[in-house]
Amino acid sequence: MPAPVGRVTDADERVFWTLMCRFERLALDRYLTHAPALATPGKREFVATIAELDGPDADLAAHGLAGPTDALLAAATSPDEVTTLIVQGVILERLAQAIYGIVVTTERTVGEASRALARTGRAASESVTALVPSRLGARVADAAALWTAFAAASNDVLAALDGLADPVDGVFGVRFGLRFAEVMGEFTADMVGVCTDLGMPRRKVVAHLAGAAMGL
Repeated sequence: MPAPVGRVTDADERVFWTLMCRFERLALDRYLTHAPALATPGKREFVATIAELDGPDADLAAHGLAGPTDALLAAATSPDEVTTLIVQGVILERLAQAIYGIVVTTERTVGEASRALARTGRAASESVTALVPSRLGARVADAAALWTAFAAASNDVLAALDGLADPVDGVFGVRFGLRFAEVMGEFTADMVGVCTDLGMPRRKVVAHLAGAAMGL
């Protein structure tokens, strides 16, 4: 059973968890469908916890978040194991870790329930990403093939992220200090390290991350 947490009553925090719940649910669904080992106990419990927060889901459409979120979720609906490992296990889990880290450490006023949830979410995400390198190595023949697969699987997802920039800044920038450019800066730096550790060519990774984000 998921550990109980306090109520999240702040309106902006409820918007945040409604948004994150949509991505966490998709991640768990893709893992259960294509890579069951990545549906770790920590991930399952965390998704169950945020899915059962008291009260109705916040209205993302009222904040301009619904459309860009739908577009990103559609791009991230991976059809097979390798794409799931790349899109969810490499890209979106690392993005979530960057976001949860900001919520945990921000000096802005954030409820203890949300800080606790963010700490749990980051730990749950890390339980997944720890498993990804070995599974990718077992499923993809070599570093060249992995780079080709990563470039193809990640392009639409990275491009779709840009649509969230303005609404994220507008809803969460002042409230949490959660600004899109800062999140993406931390995420991109992390991604370069992750991808090179997997054997991908650093210069190509850097160029790809920049180009995909600009729609190139």
